[in-house]
Amino acid sequence: MRRSRFEPAGWIMFTISGVVFLAAALRDGDQLVFWGSVTWLVGVGFFLSGYFSGR
Repeated sequence: MRRSRFEPAGWIMFTISGVVFLAAALRDGDQLVFWGSVTWLVGVGFFLSGYFSGR
């Protein structure tokens, strides 16, 4: 499968958005947003591991 040159930029933006939500959750003390952000970042990590493993 051919990969788009925009894919890495999209993954970087997804990661940045997760970090921003995580920072907002920590600042506001919101546990629901915190765990949602952690889950989001773990999910992005799974996708990135598949992306960089070449499969």
